[in-house]
Amino acid sequence: MKRLMLGVILALAAMVVQASSSSDIEASAIVNGTLVVAQDGTVQAVVVDEPEKYGQPIVDLVRKAVSQWRFQPVLRDGAPVVAKSTMHVRVVLGKKPDGNYTARIKGASFGDSDAPSTDAVRRAEINKMFPPKYPEAAIRGRVQGTVYLALRLDRGGRVVDAVAEQVNLGNLGPDPLLKQFRAVLADSALKAARQWRFEIPTTGPLAAQESWTVHVPVNYALNDHNAPPRNTTWVSYVPGPYTPAPWLHKPDLNAADALADGSVRTDGAGPVLLSTLDHG
Repeated sequence: MKRLMLGVILALAAMVVQASSSSDIEASAIVNGTLVVAQDGTVQAVVVDEPEKYGQPIVDLVRKAVSQWRFQPVLRDGAPVVAKSTMHVRVVLGKKPDGNYTARIKGASFGDSDAPSTDAVRRAEINKMFPPKYPEAAIRGRVQGTVYLALRLDRGGRVVDAVAEQVNLGNLGPDPLLKQFRAVLADSALKAARQWRFEIPTTGPLAAQESWTVHVPVNYALNDHNAPPRNTTWVSYVPGPYTPAPWLHKPDLNAADALADGSVRTDGAGPVLLSTLDHG
């Protein structure tokens, strides 16, 4: 049965590759930066990292939207404080019939552990020994994508529950085939993730918890042999359906695929957005 399924995927893979060049496909980028939340929850400052990567219109869009957002006041020892946080904003570009483009903000996440902080979950060095394996079927099909995992950790930093909340592809194609490729990438990411270990919080309000949920992106990107690395700022965007981890009581749909490559977002860390996103 597995050989038959692999054969079907490979036989249809050319359809996905051909469709990936369609003018209907959207493009997307994660705009990285920082923000400062005032004591009343308003945004005091917004900084976009490496603005030249995105272009001034996109930078202006993000700055304007974020500056109007309102967050739950950040408390320290029960009192509201001014707080600085990382931000990752997903911007999606769509082509209009007249050849111009529309841009909208699709999601945002805050307070990941890019910086070494003992207040949030961090990756353990041992994880480098268990990288996800690029599935053969996806390589032959020239299929690329990102798997967004939710992992529940125990106090030893071990993964006790794991689920692929969303799988985005860089290819268009028939829905049944895309579903198969999403499953192939998700299986690969989950197999690796179940072997990972993490450093749990030892300071801050999350340190006393019995378990933690983290969200981790796993990226699958192809590069031709001896070719220079591709510019991955803007990539084809074919989002998959969102399925929240079953153990989460209040999943954050806005943050589902708004994670930077290599980041780890800990539930409960970072400011909580109260506003709706400006979709433009």
